[in-house]
Amino acid sequence: MIDWTFTPASLWTLIGVLLILSELALPGVIAVFFGIAALLIGLLLFLEVPIDPPAQILLFGVLGAALLLLARHRLKPWFRGQVETGGSGSEVLPEGTRARAQTDFVRGAGLVTLNGVRWNAESADPVHAGDTVWLIGRRGLVLHVSATPPSTSEP
Repeated sequence: MIDWTFTPASLWTLIGVLLILSELALPGVIAVFFGIAALLIGLLLFLEVPIDPPAQILLFGVLGAALLLLARHRLKPWFRGQVETGGSGSEVLPEGTRARAQTDFVRGAGLVTLNGVRWNAESADPVHAGDTVWLIGRRGLVLHVSATPPSTSEP
């Protein structure tokens, strides 16, 4: 039978669960490792391993930092998704990729959604919210789009 009274073990377990859940709201792939560390301390305390409070805090910091340093690079793609990168490390967004205008473009600038991500965009063509546009270039975080599809001339 589980004893649900407030104990140090239940406190560490609660902290662990909250840290892991916080990763869903602020995905930096950091809090999850400290959440796992807190859950491990909670498990040790549930198993009645004698650890005094200062040692619990030290163990939490050491375990969290060790998990972060050893496993973050392996687990980060699970939380953020794999991103195809080019040689410079920037996302590969091939010309001719379709996007959807989210706003009317005012003075050639507006917002588009591409692959589920909202981008600032510029276009020499008139673009209205809901229009399909095509990627023709990129300058930093600003996409250059066209209201006309690219030519599909094949040899």
